[in-house]
Amino acid sequence: MKKLLSVLSVLLLLCGCAGEKKEETQAAVDPSSLTVVTPKGAPVLAFYDWIVSGNYSRVAADAIGALWTGDESPDVITVDITSGVKAISNGADYKLAAVVTFGNLYIGATGNDENDTMDSDDRIVLFGNENMLPGKVFHYLYGSDYDDAIIYVADAQQAAACLMKGADLEGNPVDYVFLAQPAMFAALKQNENASVAVDIQEAYRSKSGMDIVQAGVFIRNTVSDATVEAFLNDLEISINTGIEDPEKMFDALSVYEGDEFTTQFGLPNLNVVKAVFAQKNALGINAMGLGFKRAKDIRNDIDAFLEVMGIEKTSEEIYR
Repeated sequence: MKKLLSVLSVLLLLCGCAGEKKEETQAAVDPSSLTVVTPKGAPVLAFYDWIVSGNYSRVAADAIGALWTGDESPDVITVDITSGVKAISNGADYKLAAVVTFGNLYIGATGNDENDTMDSDDRIVLFGNENMLPGKVFHYLYGSDYDDAIIYVADAQQAAACLMKGADLEGNPVDYVFLAQPAMFAALKQNENASVAVDIQEAYRSKSGMDIVQAGVFIRNTVSDATVEAFLNDLEISINTGIEDPEKMFDALSVYEGDEFTTQFGLPNLNVVKAVFAQKNALGINAMGLGFKRAKDIRNDIDAFLEVMGIEKTSEEIYR
């Protein structure tokens, strides 16, 4: 009996040590050691706590496509949902963990339309092409009724110029322009006759019953579950803190000023960011669309948006 008790004591001691070791391992998880890449623009706000980190990089949106594979691939990539899901389907070793922007899309009126109502003969500017987000979302909401009136420009900068001038790139009058914040706000400031005509977030929810999902957080499969959980918990707290107390976010962004602010973040300037963030969209969230939700908890919203973009529903395997 004494021998049995001795054996049991040793086993209990070993189990206790193993438990302590597990706790130590969990406590040692440091999400700040992860390498993170986001596109410049609105997603930067989600990572304001990372601005001065040497592990955080901001790149042009079209540069992210090259980062999904190879030894230099970051641990975390934040990018539009459609690009990330496509990358996974093409073999990228990542999973979708969270969504951090939920729509900052609007249609601006230039002030040229006499009846202030979007009609089939009004000239409407979209950026990109019919297969990109503005074209897909616009056609989901309005069908093909306006196709003869649509003018495509190369990018959001050209679209913003159209709203500012009330004219296309050739100088012909236009009536409406599809844009995202904060480019919309900056353009409205340059055209005293311009205004917001449609809050795309409200129109989309009214038709689909779902919310628009834009920037997703994709995490490399080699990152441990414990580290992923710690990272997501920290990110959620950080984003919610920034929403509740925006000055903390603005203080972090103010590390850069003037032209360097725009170069680093792809945003007009801090005053514009402050002004837009203070506004609420029709759904009651900040006009930049900043928020945080675990991707697996809003799979229906994600699948509905992907369907609008012409992409098949997701499988459970792509979620972290």
